[in-house]
Amino acid sequence: RGMDGRSVVPRVPLTRQRVERVREMIVDELEAAWLYDRMAESTDDAALIGTLREMAASERDHAAHWCALIDDRTLLETPLSPSLRRRLLAWYARRRGGFDFVVSQLRKEELVDIRKYQADPDSGSLAQEEREHRAALAAMESGGEPAELARSSASSAGAFRAALFGLNDGVVSNLALMAGIAGVAVQSDAVLVAGIGGWLAGAFSMAAGEYISVRSQTELEEHQLELEADELELDPEEEARELVSIYRAKGLSPGLARQVADEMMQNPTRTLQTMAREELGFDPQDLGSPAAAALGSFLSFSAGAIVPILPYFAAALAGWRVGYAELAAAVALAAVVLAAGGLLASVVTSRHPLYASSRSVFVGLAAAALTFGIGRLLPFDL
Repeated sequence: RGMDGRSVVPRVPLTRQRVERVREMIVDELEAAWLYDRMAESTDDAALIGTLREMAASERDHAAHWCALIDDRTLLETPLSPSLRRRLLAWYARRRGGFDFVVSQLRKEELVDIRKYQADPDSGSLAQEEREHRAALAAMESGGEPAELARSSASSAGAFRAALFGLNDGVVSNLALMAGIAGVAVQSDAVLVAGIGGWLAGAFSMAAGEYISVRSQTELEEHQLELEADELELDPEEEARELVSIYRAKGLSPGLARQVADEMMQNPTRTLQTMAREELGFDPQDLGSPAAAALGSFLSFSAGAIVPILPYFAAALAGWRVGYAELAAAVALAAVVLAAGGLLASVVTSRHPLYASSRSVFVGLAAAALTFGIGRLLPFDL
C-alpha cells in the first residue's frame, strides 16, 4: 500500500531492471531522510528543526510508496548505511558556514528528483511534494527561515571551492617540485630546501596575485558604481529607459516593464543596486575583501604545500640522511591529502566520492612522476 493506504498498481511493468531502479530510488529517499534528520540535529532553531523533521518524514513516506509498488518493505526495515557523500554533507552541515552550502546542494538534488518523478508514471504526487521540499529549502537559503540563514550560500560554495583549489595546488606543485629535485639527487638536502622554497614562493605568489586581482576588481566595481550613481542623479530618464529594457529582456510586457521601472526609480538606493546586478553584473553588497582573499589563498596553499615537506623535515630533525624512504613518505602523505580533497570536492560536483578522490590522486602523482623522471634524465649533480 502507498502513502494514502491504497494499493499501488504499477503502470510500468516490474521487470528486473525496473525493480532495481525502484530500489535505488528507495535508498535515495531514505538517505535524504537521514540527512534531513542530521541537519535538524545541527541547529537550535525550533522552527527549522520542525521543518527538517517534516521533510525527513515525507522522504520516508516516498520510500514507502516505492516499497508498496514492488511489494517489498525490506529496505524500510533494514538499518540504513548512508553513502559516503551523504555522510560528507552531514559533516559539512555542522561546520561553521556549511549549513547554507548544504542547503544549496540539496536544492539541486531536489530538482533532479522532480525531473525524475515527472517522467515516472508510478510516482503519483511525489514530484509536487519534491517541489514543496525545494521551496522549503529556498526559504532556508534566502534567510526566510530562520533569520541566521541569511548568509549567502553562493559565497560559501565559492570559498569552499577556492580553499580546495589552493590545497590541491599546494600539494601537487610542491610535490612535483621536490620530486624533480629528488630525480636529480635523491639523497641531497636540496630536496628539502626546494620544498621550503616552493612552499613560501607559491604561497606568497598566490596571496599577492589574489590580493591584486580582488583589489583591482573591487576598484573597478566601485568606479562603475560611482558612474552609475552619477547617471541616476543627472539623467534619471535614461536610467529608467535602461530599466525598462532590462525587464523587457526578462520577458515582461512593455506596460508592466514600465510600471516596475517607475516604482523602482522611486528608491535611488534600490535602483542603484538593481542596476549594478542587472547591467554591470555584480552584487554591490558583496565586493570582496582583498586582504581576506589573500590570506585565504596563502593559508590554503600552505596547508597543501607543507604536506610533502614533513618527512624531509622530520629526517632533518633526526639527523638522518634522506633518500627514497622520505620521498615515498612524501608521496604517500600527498596521496592521502589529495584523496581527502577529492572526497570533499565530490560534495560540490556530485561525482562519486571514490571516483573524485582517485582522480585527484592519479593526477597529482602523475605530475610528480613526470617531474621525477625528467630530473633523472638531467645531466646534473647536486
